[in-house]
Amino acid sequence: MKVMIKTELERAFKSWSLWLALIIGMGLSIAQIITRIIPAAMNPLMGYMPDNATLMPISAFQVWIGNGVSFEYSLFIRLIPILAAMPYAVTYLSDIKSGIIKNYVTRTAKFNYLAAKYIAVFVTGGVVVVMPLLINYLTAITILPSLVWPVGVFASSPKSIWSAIFYTHPHIYMIMYMILLFVCGGLMATIALIVSNIVNNRFVAILAPYIITEFANAILRMSDKKWLRGIAPTKLFNMAQTNTGASFIVYIAVLLILGVVVYFIGGLKHETY
Repeated sequence: MKVMIKTELERAFKSWSLWLALIIGMGLSIAQIITRIIPAAMNPLMGYMPDNATLMPISAFQVWIGNGVSFEYSLFIRLIPILAAMPYAVTYLSDIKSGIIKNYVTRTAKFNYLAAKYIAVFVTGGVVVVMPLLINYLTAITILPSLVWPVGVFASSPKSIWSAIFYTHPHIYMIMYMILLFVCGGLMATIALIVSNIVNNRFVAILAPYIITEFANAILRMSDKKWLRGIAPTKLFNMAQTNTGASFIVYIAVLLILGVVVYFIGGLKHETY
């Protein structure tokens, strides 16, 4: 199993598609740094009024991309389904069509191959989602003060997940949230794997996360249940939204169950040759 996982991770991180996805994500992150963070660092007292609690010196937490007030962040969130699946998700179908899967399953159990593929897809999906956010965040806290002002100044509200941690230990909050987004991004990428067991078309498989996401956005936002509306991916991946823990739990549980039932069980039943 360990050898298989190592092999799949090496293949994943050497793939040109992973680096293309990272370049796109990093491009949006860097564009936001240039247009928003650097100008703020040039004049952090811009708009500051000592007698107005809502007009304080600019904080890194206000202008980093995750605060949600930029075109770059909105576009990044819309592209997450494609970027997450782009690096490695369709290689399962590629391995079947090229016959390379035959070489693997003659040397190891098919479950080991499927598990290694799932892990590699999950990891690359998480990396592509989190890396642009992490670089942007580190840039912001490097050149701007990490100040936390009263409620109403930042995107995180009292109703947001872990809001108490944000207002007491903001850096810990950011680490926790990025780990959560890593998991969500990784699971988003596995949707293409799940679809690969249903359709035999790489183009359809790689577009499936985006199509399903857009459908979910349209349907779930009409719900009168807040936690159900929160599962809509454009809301779930947006750190500026008042997301609840229930939304993340349901999202993670559903994709894990689908992964086990459709990908693993279906993959084991499919003929390799």
